Amino acid sequence: MKNSIKILIAFISLLSLSCTDEIQKIDAVSPDTSFKLLAPTSDFGLVLDGTKLSNLATTFVWNDPSNPTGTTVTYTVEAAAAGTSFAAPITIGTTTDHFLDVTVGTLDTTAKACGLAPLVEGQLDIHVKTSTGVSNFYTIRVTPYQPKWSIIGDATAGGWNADTNMIFNPSTSTYSITTALSVGAFKFRLDGSWTTNYGDDGNNLSLDAGGANIPIATAGTYTIVANFATHTYTITPVTNVWCIIGSATAGGWSSDTLMDYNAVTNKYSVVANLSVTSPGEFKFRIHNDWSNNYGDDGNNLTLDSGGANIPVPTAGTYYIVADFSGLTYTITKL
Repeated sequence: MKNSIKILIAFISLLSLSCTDEIQKIDAVSPDTSFKLLAPTSDFGLVLDGTKLSNLATTFVWNDPSNPTGTTVTYTVEAAAAGTSFAAPITIGTTTDHFLDVTVGTLDTTAKACGLAPLVEGQLDIHVKTSTGVSNFYTIRVTPYQPKWSIIGDATAGGWNADTNMIFNPSTSTYSITTALSVGAFKFRLDGSWTTNYGDDGNNLSLDAGGANIPIATAGTYTIVANFATHTYTITPVTNVWCIIGSATAGGWSSDTLMDYNAVTNKYSVVANLSVTSPGEFKFRIHNDWSNNYGDDGNNLTLDSGGANIPVPTAGTYYIVADFSGLTYTITKL
């Protein structure tokens, strides 16, 4: 009997030790009291649409257990170019809520302020700040949009009913177009809408928001270059109309692409999307006629009268500048 009691006590002791071991293996779970950005996370990516600038792009959401009501603390949502450790942050917005709605236009402005180029996917680091702390950050992907500026008016081919789009040159941050204009007037406008438009109240080559129509007194071909950051423009009559033409250009060998004329440098330039099919080649010619054309026999950036077609190595957007006095040209991929 005594032996049975001893065995029972030993069994209970072992059982007690086993239960104690199990309890010791369970870690205590503490509530998360950290200040955290929750969304959007690093899998977020968006191509921004210039026609939807007032639409919602995303909502930044965070939690702050130290301020659960979200009414006593001001939160600042910041962005910076990815990998810069927020050395030069840009404020997206502030709020006392635990979320911030951000429009396409605001996200676009922020991305460009952080150095992201239009039409190219870039990355932004996003975090939330208060006067006492900073949240974690996520890296999101954003493709800023390129504003579409155009001219419109009875001096243009489309009249007051259809825009004539201008070409953006990222090398100079200007928009330009070389086109035939008739006697009449025109204005500049953004994204095919009258919401943002420019004229020239003093007819002095400065742009005024909603300003007066810009008059054209003499019909002819003109190069118009506008800088919407400095609110200036130039309009230059073009006597010798030079073009590029070829299988690499949008018009193929059937249609010319007009070049812009710079009266200061006496050079011609064009920003064009070039292809490499058929194969990708082009030449320069004047007045849409083959009687005076240039190629490059040595493919060495010198112009030869009637010379060989100029090959395009890879498809892309190129900035071409030609000097028909010095018979040289450059071609730069943007």
